Amino acid sequence: MKVLMISIDKGLLGQGQLGDVVERHKKYGEFVDQLDIVVFSKKGFTVHKISENVVSYPTNSASKLKYFFDAIKFGRSLFLKTKYDLIVTQEPFITGLVGVKLKKKFGAKLLVHLHGDFGGWKLFLAKFFILSQADAVRVMSAGQKEKLGKYQNKATVISTPVDLEKYKRSFFQENVNTKVVMHVGRDDKVKDYDTLIKAFELVNQKLPDVKFVKVLGGREFKKSVDGQPGRKFNLIVHSQVDHKSLVDFYYQTDVVVLSSTSESFGKVLVEANACGKPVVSTATTGAKEIVQDGYNGYLVPIGDAQALADKILYLLNNPKIAKTMGENGRKLVKEKYNDNTQKIINLWRELVR
Repeated sequence: MKVLMISIDKGLLGQGQLGDVVERHKKYGEFVDQLDIVVFSKKGFTVHKISENVVSYPTNSASKLKYFFDAIKFGRSLFLKTKYDLIVTQEPFITGLVGVKLKKKFGAKLLVHLHGDFGGWKLFLAKFFILSQADAVRVMSAGQKEKLGKYQNKATVISTPVDLEKYKRSFFQENVNTKVVMHVGRDDKVKDYDTLIKAFELVNQKLPDVKFVKVLGGREFKKSVDGQPGRKFNLIVHSQVDHKSLVDFYYQTDVVVLSSTSESFGKVLVEANACGKPVVSTATTGAKEIVQDGYNGYLVPIGDAQALADKILYLLNNPKIAKTMGENGRKLVKEKYNDNTQKIINLWRELVR
């Protein structure tokens, strides 16, 4: 089986990856004859060989406006060299449209991934132009599938693979000197950094010695931080972190928090639980499927900084309860979210057959 993937994740080009994205795609390569990945990028990137049969190609576009046209052009050139059985797109918009165009031209099957929790006019456009043309759709949660209406019959729920072996530690040392609260996430408006920063400030007012760690900073996060000029809390930002270091950060953290307005899944929550850490998250579609409120963490209303801070404070002030919730999370992850790679490969094979 030969697969062409259309992606927006520049981490696949060997730069700025978050977590295990490269390792996941290397794993996919173990089950297929060839996996080529076209990645939307501006100029300055080079072809990145992930493994013997997994290669990422940058579009090296002059601007974002040219991503679509350059990806079409690049995809056609690859199809002229290789007869791909399957096209996989990362989302149901621009990469999805590239997939539709290539499918019509070359006749390969098309699988569209929904890695975001879309609604309203965005979802309407995705259904009309992309999902209607797709052979199958992969969603991260049952909540996403319900939103697809008549296209539910095309959808399969398979969350992002989580290899639990990568989150094991041979030792665990309690962090007794400093309380740490961590956020992990890309630079995106849906992460609602304004609410996150306000929650940090509220926690700091009650517990001034808490250390706040942000993994993957960026322009949106900096704007929210700059919007709190009088902030007093201790903030440490790690702009780029490899997967091994990320796991270490989880183990050094007391509470992992998400403040998003929208999440299709929320892999960070699963990773934190896999490391035995409790989580506090806004009640997004994805989070509601991962977090059992009061069991492995807490859910709070979207945009409610005070509620976010209150739950963080409760866990910091009650370490025994926090530890129990973290252990509950570890059990839950083992039961529900073990490595889904084989399920994804089986979906690919079914489509090709």
